[in-house]
Amino acid sequence: MAKKKLPVNGKMIGEVAKIFDVIPDTTRMIGEAVHAVVPLVDKVLEQNYQKKNRLVRLPNMVDMDIAEAQNHLEELGFVVTRILAKPHQRYANKQAGEVVAMVPKSGNLEPGTLVKLYYVTPEVIAASDVTISLPNVIGLALEEAQQHLQELGLRTIAIPVKGQSRHAYQQTETVLDMQPKPNMLVTAVPKGSFVKLYYLTEVGLRESKEKLRHAKNKKLELPTLVQQVPKLFPFKKRK
Repeated sequence: MAKKKLPVNGKMIGEVAKIFDVIPDTTRMIGEAVHAVVPLVDKVLEQNYQKKNRLVRLPNMVDMDIAEAQNHLEELGFVVTRILAKPHQRYANKQAGEVVAMVPKSGNLEPGTLVKLYYVTPEVIAASDVTISLPNVIGLALEEAQQHLQELGLRTIAIPVKGQSRHAYQQTETVLDMQPKPNMLVTAVPKGSFVKLYYLTEVGLRESKEKLRHAKNKKLELPTLVQQVPKLFPFKKRK
């Protein structure tokens, strides 16, 4: 069987010819575009290379003295500004004038870059110390103990104790106990902590003396009760 031939007409030939005419123009345009881009790419690469060569290593200035750190960075070509750091617990053990943070951090930067140095003063360090050594105020007058603890930055709660025989000889308005109480495990508390102060009032003292008197009377009554036991529970003697 003979193969079927595709019809060929003048219109189809014309369209194909147009396509082949466009190809050289497109190739020429692409070539021109490439030639135009190459200088731009070279220029960008050259700029990046020059910029890289201009970069200066920014050292880490944290823990250094603020004046020394500023002088050193300015000698390297950086612009330095000092900023007082806000109080923070991690600054409690720092030294006055010490750099505690910097922005940006160490790295390769262009000369003239602004570098912020954060430093601390004695006031910032004091405000950063959030723990306070807890003193023992047992035995002090209540008012004196309250004033002392409040001056340290602690808050006090005065709690009157109930009358107990063991408090019969204590003085009123005197701290009998405190909570928390300083010991080997507890030596400091956070600033602003509450400290409970237990003290004896006049009413509590009277109650304590009454309870002591009552306890003594019971103690005196005990021998009498023992003597009465045989009468209450008579035992027959064995023959």
